[in-house]
Amino acid sequence: MKLEKIGRARLKLRLPLYRHVLADLKSRSLSEIFVAYAEASMQLDALRSSDHPDQSLIEEYERTCREIENSIEPYLRMFRPPLTMGGRSG
Repeated sequence: MKLEKIGRARLKLRLPLYRHVLADLKSRSLSEIFVAYAEASMQLDALRSSDHPDQSLIEEYERTCREIENSIEPYLRMFRPPLTMGGRSG
């Protein structure tokens, strides 16, 4: 459950226009996506802060995080249009 919360929170930061949708949605498949995102983004953080960072691994985890972000966004759009940065649907 902790990884699910971490993944959801990190996606809310990366996809701020869908923060309201991410906060409300609950499903088993979304939980699995949140856990996968938490694991990938936490590993990316660890790689970046390493004394001897492996650039190819960093790029791989950046790509993984981007793919998760890109794959979930159309799903989020089905529930509500994104908020504009001013806070209203656009």
